[in-house]
Amino acid sequence: MKVFKKGAIIANEGDNDYDLYVVMEGTVGIYKGNVLIKEFNKKGTIVGEMSVILKLPRTATIRAVTDITLLVLNADLDQLMQNNPDIIKKIIKNLAERLRDITDDYYHLAEKIYIDEMK
Repeated sequence: MKVFKKGAIIANEGDNDYDLYVVMEGTVGIYKGNVLIKEFNKKGTIVGEMSVILKLPRTATIRAVTDITLLVLNADLDQLMQNNPDIIKKIIKNLAERLRDITDDYYHLAEKIYIDEMK
């Protein structure tokens, strides 16, 4: 477990690390530039999985929105699949929920643009 104070950067966009972070307490934010994209505060939520899955630099900055306690896992996807399939199931569920949310957001944005164009 690791504790981060409010405002602390947990991982920077562009970093080449492959840690997974599991929210235990508090709120973590995902930022592109200085824009807050999404906040997570549900215990057990996993963040940082894209870098682990894609083996690419971080696509966003992870920052503590409040004081936060995270479980930090240095992750190798192959090892996780072999040794802890429950985490893989959780990652897949998280990704599916986020894709659903993004699809809904995209629909509402497209609908607004369409309505604005019809005026």
